[in-house]
Amino acid sequence: MAEIRLYLPGDEEALSTLLRRTLLEVNANYCPAGEIQWLYDRYTPETVAEIASGGHTYVMTEGGTIVGTGTVIETGEAECEIIAAFLLPEAIGRGLGTQLFAALEADDLCISARRIWLTSSVNALDFYEKIGYEYVYGYRQRGGELHLLEMEKRK
Repeated sequence: MAEIRLYLPGDEEALSTLLRRTLLEVNANYCPAGEIQWLYDRYTPETVAEIASGGHTYVMTEGGTIVGTGTVIETGEAECEIIAAFLLPEAIGRGLGTQLFAALEADDLCISARRIWLTSSVNALDFYEKIGYEYVYGYRQRGGELHLLEMEKRK
C-alpha cells in the first residue's frame, strides 16, 4: 500500500515530471496531440508549485518514489474541484487511484462540499464512474480548443 502525504516545497520538480510523463505515455493515446501539448506545457514545476499554493495537494509515494498526486481546491460555496490528479503509468491499474481518491475526498474541502467535480480525459472516464462520478455536461471547452469531460459527485 502506498503512503499519502501533503505536498512539501521541493516536490514540484518530481510532480511536474510525473504529470508530463503520464500525459505523454498514457493520455496521448486517447487525446489529440494539441490537447496533450497544451497540458504538457502547462505542468511546469512553477505551475505545480502555484497549484499547490492555492489548494490542498496530496502526494502518493511508494518505496520513496512519488507515484501519484492530486489537488483539492474550493470553487464555490459547498463546492470543490479535484485537479491535476495523475498516477505514473506503471501505477495505473493497481488500485492506487482508488486509494488516492479516498484521500482527496477525505480532505476538509471535499467533506464540506455538496458537489465535488473534476475534468477528465476520455481514458479516465471508466475509473471515475466506478468511484461514483457522473459524466454531466459532455465535452466542454477549457483553455481554448481543449475538449475534456466534466464529471461530478453530489452528496
